[in-house]
Amino acid sequence: MKRATLLIASLCATSMTDAIAGTRAGRPMNIHRVTEMNLEIWTEHDPEWETRLKQSPNSLTFTAETPALTYPPTHMSWTIAPVLQFEPDELEAAAHGVLQQMAIRYRTQPPEQISPSQYGDLIGYETTFQAEAQNIPVDVRVFCGHREGRPMVVMQAVTLKGKLRHVAEHIRRSWTHLRYLD
Repeated sequence: MKRATLLIASLCATSMTDAIAGTRAGRPMNIHRVTEMNLEIWTEHDPEWETRLKQSPNSLTFTAETPALTYPPTHMSWTIAPVLQFEPDELEAAAHGVLQQMAIRYRTQPPEQISPSQYGDLIGYETTFQAEAQNIPVDVRVFCGHREGRPMVVMQAVTLKGKLRHVAEHIRRSWTHLRYLD
């Protein structure tokens, strides 16, 4: 009889947990309206990721990093080069070129495959590869895409090797909400 009672209690507890998880509101996010880039970018609120905007002669990059003592340490960036606009039939070749340049920057082999992807209102291509950053093995996930008529956006997430799945939800929540301001 004790086993039956424990079984019923555990089933009830599991059902309650599933019901709560199904109705629970999402975790709060910080929404950055980066007018210089014409983008709305979402980042984690708790813990709040450190963000900054960097301008170079040909591009703008918005970065977000996990705070100190957060594990695994993760860096995300969104880069836009306003002069780089592509027609839909040119996007795959452009994405291959960008991903090859990123692999060169990380001193690793270019990815063999890229996959069509969509985040928010951006359509493009993504891949994941392993590299080293400052002599530390890392996993890199990259998306290159745009909304037709808008400049290409390159999104990148970098974390310790083998830890990409630990931050996959952070990436999904952020990248899914990316949109152009106009």
